[in-house]
Amino acid sequence: MNKRDFIKGTGLFSAAAVAASMPSGLHAGAEYRASSVFNVRDFGAKGDGATHDGKAIQAALDAAGKVEGAVYFPSGIYLCSELKAHPHTTLVAEPQWIFRGEDRGAVLKLDSEDAYCLLDITGAFGVRIRGLTLTGIPKSKRKIHGIFLNNCQKYSPKEDTVVIDDTKVQNFSGHGIYLKRIWLFIVRHSQCFNNGGCGMAIMGWDGFVLDNQFSGNGLHGFGCENVGSTVMFTSNRVEWNQRHGLYIPAGDTWNITGNSFDRNWGAGLKTENVTAVSVTGNLFRRCGKDSSMLPVGEVSAQVIFDGSKGLCVVGNSFRAGRDDKGKGKYTPNVGFILRRLSYSVIANNTLFGGYMDEMKRDLGSHGKDFVFENNVGCPMR
Repeated sequence: MNKRDFIKGTGLFSAAAVAASMPSGLHAGAEYRASSVFNVRDFGAKGDGATHDGKAIQAALDAAGKVEGAVYFPSGIYLCSELKAHPHTTLVAEPQWIFRGEDRGAVLKLDSEDAYCLLDITGAFGVRIRGLTLTGIPKSKRKIHGIFLNNCQKYSPKEDTVVIDDTKVQNFSGHGIYLKRIWLFIVRHSQCFNNGGCGMAIMGWDGFVLDNQFSGNGLHGFGCENVGSTVMFTSNRVEWNQRHGLYIPAGDTWNITGNSFDRNWGAGLKTENVTAVSVTGNLFRRCGKDSSMLPVGEVSAQVIFDGSKGLCVVGNSFRAGRDDKGKGKYTPNVGFILRRLSYSVIANNTLFGGYMDEMKRDLGSHGKDFVFENNVGCPMR
């Protein structure tokens, strides 16, 4: 049987033909009712930036939840808060790529300073969020998060399997994305910008974080609360955050590859009490911008490794510098700060103009089999 006959025999050919005859895109929400796609405008949402659309959007989310469907948001500004997503549903809009804070595309805009979040995905197993912009109230006195998975007491009985794609989360007083006791998540091609907490914060494990931007947040670009494990952190840009770029206070099994850590107030990467971490092919540039913002006694540095076993740091590049347009102080003072490492290798990294004073500051207390060798560089002049 050839391939074409096989496709016909299994019915895939007819299914493809039906799909081809359907309206292009997701604009015609009414036509897609039979396919379980619900347009928020059909439920009364205006998206005019003046109407409070929360009830209408929640009605669309509830309808999708009954059939494991999708909710479509046409371009507009939707005032809302504390929306509740359901398992195996999708929230979708046409993706936008905007660096600054403009409201473009489909924008969910926080309309209450008494809310705890804008979008609650707790218990929404298998939820997908794609193409939306979520905007908060940056100076709210309450810590309000953008996207919030709140397993406040214990981990879920099964994998949460959250997927966030092509989404921007900005200007929240809390964390942009906060996944508390998360178990399996994917975040790709997204932007967490100018949030008061971390751009993204997790407690949990099993994550894929790829091709994102974590910029200008009040705490870490990406931070772990208590523990973070088994995460692939790949090709992200992590810049201008007021604590560390990536902070891992405990956990194991991280692959940190091909990222750019630029001009964070603290170290681009700080790990404590971690096991089995690979750090390869990253760029650390101008980090350690302002140590006065950091815990007492912490020094301006590109990276800090403390209390690790099985750490492999190979083939990274470091460069000192100052603010854009030639302003500000040159940093960092130190390339590496090292303490309590064992069964670990830091080798073959380049630090040409990678620090101001010292390539490494070794605080000692290392255990067995710690190797620091073949790292080359010189101070920035």
